[in-house]
Amino acid sequence: MKIEYDVELYKKIANFTVNEIVQVSNRKGHRSSIHITNITRLTWQQLQLLVSSGADRFSKMVCLYREYSSMKEVAESVIKGSPLSKSENDEINEYIKIFRDYDLSKHHEVNEIISERGGWDKFQTIRSLNDHGKHKKIPGIQPHYFEIVCNILKISGEGGLSLDGYQKY
Repeated sequence: MKIEYDVELYKKIANFTVNEIVQVSNRKGHRSSIHITNITRLTWQQLQLLVSSGADRFSKMVCLYREYSSMKEVAESVIKGSPLSKSENDEINEYIKIFRDYDLSKHHEVNEIISERGGWDKFQTIRSLNDHGKHKKIPGIQPHYFEIVCNILKISGEGGLSLDGYQKY
């Protein structure tokens, strides 16, 4: 399917705001997370991972725009991959906001700020008590969400103690 380029439609798409995290897999099964905020800023690779229909970049952007602007149910979705639940999405966005607001580079720094503020109740879906061997029951986020945050911020979890286990609470 090819949709002819339309300047007015492109402007609508460019001004349309989305705030959703979608987990996708490529042909080899490698999982990654895409944080969709502005459809026009998605790369060609991200568009290909998100939308199977559409012969070109504009067509894929239109498909995504129509999806998000109409607020269809997931069962009818044109999006490949798995959108996170609203609570997962909101909590990860809040976690990333702390990362960015304080210009942090390590997860434990975000976790410490949340702990100091007594704010873990805002993260009921993604939080966990982590076991790093010598240090047990350290407040943090579940490994699945840790991976998503690293992927979105393009950082690694290097330098910290490896995770031996975790307990959701």
